[in-house]
Amino acid sequence: MNSPGPEQGRDDDDAAAERRAWESAARACYREIGVPFPERVVWVSSPLVGAFAAPIAACLSTGHRNNRVLESVYRAVDDTAGENVGHAVRAAVRVAADGAASDPVHGAAATALHAEIAATMGSALASAVRDLPAREERRNALAGVLNLVAAASETAVRAAVDAAVGGPRQDTIRGEVRRLWRAHLAFQRSGTWLPLVDHFRQDPPPGPDSRQDTIAPLGEDRPGQSAVEREAARSAPSGWWWWPFLDFVMLCPRPTELHLEQVGEGAGTVQRPHRADGPAAGWSDGFGVYFWHGIQVTRAVIDDTLTTDEILRETNAEIRRCAIERRGWDRFIAEAGLAQIGPAVPDPGNPGQTLTLHDVPEDIYTTHVRVLLCTNGTVERDGTRRRFGLTVPAHCTDPIQAAAWTYGLTPAQYAGTQRRS
Repeated sequence: MNSPGPEQGRDDDDAAAERRAWESAARACYREIGVPFPERVVWVSSPLVGAFAAPIAACLSTGHRNNRVLESVYRAVDDTAGENVGHAVRAAVRVAADGAASDPVHGAAATALHAEIAATMGSALASAVRDLPAREERRNALAGVLNLVAAASETAVRAAVDAAVGGPRQDTIRGEVRRLWRAHLAFQRSGTWLPLVDHFRQDPPPGPDSRQDTIAPLGEDRPGQSAVEREAARSAPSGWWWWPFLDFVMLCPRPTELHLEQVGEGAGTVQRPHRADGPAAGWSDGFGVYFWHGIQVTRAVIDDTLTTDEILRETNAEIRRCAIERRGWDRFIAEAGLAQIGPAVPDPGNPGQTLTLHDVPEDIYTTHVRVLLCTNGTVERDGTRRRFGLTVPAHCTDPIQAAAWTYGLTPAQYAGTQRRS
């Protein structure tokens, strides 16, 4: 068997250090509420796996072992979330529920410790985090971005859970899955959990027999991290996932990939999640969330598989706009048959390029608008010029008037402008 190379070795060390930090933070939470740590620690590959596995395992550990119902729930997970997720859920449930004490008197909700821990995170544990060196400018660099990812993950998980076990059919396991997976949300929205994880980050790792939770400086760089990973670790946002119970604790790591785009320059630079060919944030089992220039969208938008009619029927104006941009305004205009207003005209602000104005059906946007199809003044990295659409008021009756409106100029003023950059 080949030995891991130095890069793989660093990655493995980083992953082990990250897990120790998470488990140390979880132990601190249990100590704070006076509950013995269960020692049954289960790592899952994504929030979606944990959302199903945690409540199912909690049900099984409290005596609910109707195999027929359990198998029907597993089949529902396979059908809606995919077999890869289904297999991961089964594996996590086996580890979490194997040998756990069965107490049919108390329901699964009674074994969940989310509410108790959430209360402590606002007091004693929060004070420990406040005592850490403040690096707000670094910690806040990506906090908004990662909170967007966390909220998107929550939305995607909610939809998947509802699809698998929602509806009128009622039984114990389905009911607990629907109810218990939500129980972590209030705690996960605490801004203290990841700072607490960083509080217990171990660097260098202790010896194999050591159980001491050591403290490394918050925001310390670790070998093998990418720039995005370093900033993500420092920003310590709320919203990441773990499920504490009496018999087990289930943990889910941060995304294995995170794609961002930079907007602006200098002091005004911001980053936002964006990816045109896949999930902007993804976990190792394939679960991911999709963003188009900072707006959460469905996979169908990014994969560009929506029909023109489906785009036109989309009720959310932001998602509808993203779907059109992903498709490209020139293609969408042709496919949707948007009526052209007047002829194409040369763009006086962008020599060699043309402007066209098109009518937009009133139900696409909240107000009646038209779209000006124009060409970017700068060349893209691949040497092409991007065609894009700008919405303008419906009272614009020709392309020059529409282009002038976008700059706050009169048509005559715009006609005398020089090339845009």
